[in-house]
Amino acid sequence: MEDKTLIADTHSILDAFIENGLHKKYPICCQFPHCQSLLDKHQYDEEFDIEFNDGYRHQNEK
Repeated sequence: MEDKTLIADTHSILDAFIENGLHKKYPICCQFPHCQSLLDKHQYDEEFDIEFNDGYRHQNEK
């Protein structure tokens, strides 16, 4: 993963990052608490690292 971290301050921005594949290259820091239904609607086939402001971290390291 690259050294830059993307900041998602809304659910729609997180959706856009994932839909455009940016979660495969960059870690994402969300400015809202984790929402399992939001995470469940996406496929995560590659390495990813998504952290929420409540401390929950959704990641897969290959």
